[in-house]
Amino acid sequence: MTFGWINWGVLVAFVLGTTLLAHVLTGKARGMEGFFLGGRSLPWWAVSCSIMASQLSAVTVIAVPGAVFREGGNLLFLQGTLLGFVVAKVLMAYLFVKPYYERKIYSPYDFIEHRLGQGASQLSRGLFLVSAILGHGVRLLTIALVLSVVVEIPIGRSVLIIGVFAVLWTLMGGITTVIWTDFVLFGVMLAGAIISLVAIMGGLPFGIGEAVRQLDEAAKLKLIDVAADPAKTWTVWTGLICFAIFELAQNSVDQVITQRMMCCRDYKEARKAVLGSLGIVVFSLLMSAVGLGVWLYYQHHALDAKAAAFLAEQPSRAFPYFIVHELPVGVSGLLIAGIFAAGISTLDSALAALSETTVNGIYRKWINPKADERRCLRLSRLAVVGWGIVLSLLAYLAGRLVQDEGLLNLAYKVPVLTYGTMLMIALFALARRGSSRAILSAALLSVAAALTLLVLKGRGVISLDELYLYPITCLVFAAVAFAIKPGVRPAVSE
Repeated sequence: MTFGWINWGVLVAFVLGTTLLAHVLTGKARGMEGFFLGGRSLPWWAVSCSIMASQLSAVTVIAVPGAVFREGGNLLFLQGTLLGFVVAKVLMAYLFVKPYYERKIYSPYDFIEHRLGQGASQLSRGLFLVSAILGHGVRLLTIALVLSVVVEIPIGRSVLIIGVFAVLWTLMGGITTVIWTDFVLFGVMLAGAIISLVAIMGGLPFGIGEAVRQLDEAAKLKLIDVAADPAKTWTVWTGLICFAIFELAQNSVDQVITQRMMCCRDYKEARKAVLGSLGIVVFSLLMSAVGLGVWLYYQHHALDAKAAAFLAEQPSRAFPYFIVHELPVGVSGLLIAGIFAAGISTLDSALAALSETTVNGIYRKWINPKADERRCLRLSRLAVVGWGIVLSLLAYLAGRLVQDEGLLNLAYKVPVLTYGTMLMIALFALARRGSSRAILSAALLSVAAALTLLVLKGRGVISLDELYLYPITCLVFAAVAFAIKPGVRPAVSE
């Protein structure tokens, strides 16, 4: 069975329909605040769904079922979601949200500038640009790589389609369009997971009890690993420590996520949005169940040799393959459309944030501080197009280099060089501690420490999973910053 013209019709209709719906819901973005923050008037539940859609899109929908489906795959990766993500979102809601809303800022880097000065702010922006370009290039690649195979189009064409619609959605109404399209996509992804799970259970010759027995017998249900082995990726300690740092940094200093939270009416609404995005835990569990179900299904409906080799080569293809080959025509088209649109969500999230950083953090700070709002808004739209081209090219080029890498692991490991340092700058800003010299020295040494450890690991000198670089960079940063007379720094301006 191939994707077919009916499924293609459903995919095209879905993407165009979502575009039209988002246009209707968006209205007209007025000025910079409207383009980048939705006029600070978006409902918390829509923002919450957008946060989840952005975080879920590529990694969870594609890579989670693949991680379970692969040879030796199990549920150990859920330790990060069940432990670290919950801890981090609660900390974000009660540590950062209210301080961020005390001033009408566009980004966490504005907050850092207010507390620690322009040097620390620009350093944070630079680190964000590096992590966003690399991280979202990988997330875009995850969708493009799988769908290019499943729907039988070249990876370059897959990336191009995602890139064009991502730019279009962002240009239509800025962050408001992004949030409303994410809201629609989250609903489709949720419905798709439930439909798939029902279809899987309906195709098995036994009930849930026997399914659990067989999964347990195959060691697929292994969930907890308390080993204190720094070489292991998935343990309780990486979940509780490494993933907590990753998620707290993503929510507090990664503009892709933080920008959404700042679109709410006030800090109480924003706090609801952050806490509401804990629904990502439920969705992760649901997608894990889908992955287990797909593995069971193909244990009892044997794949031919060619298909088995196809999925063994890249297990992340398992769920899309199941959708196309086992679900009814039309239904499969709709679900693939949802996954395809999730790739668009991955990219448009980054485009809005990168555009804001380019205009407010670079152009207005260093090139033309007196630029009027109309000029800045026009430049913001040009920046969206420019970054769309850059990220699409990076995704295409990366696809030629990392096709054999575990995509779930890779998506989390890309920001190891920057997230710990960015989070520590934000925490020092929260406490109003640290001179410019202390912050810069701590940032340089923490990144240098991460690079050194990566080189040593690559040469086999040490055995250390990259996830541990998150706490290591935080500790190095804190040690250096406190050693260089951090002092107490008052706000730059009131």
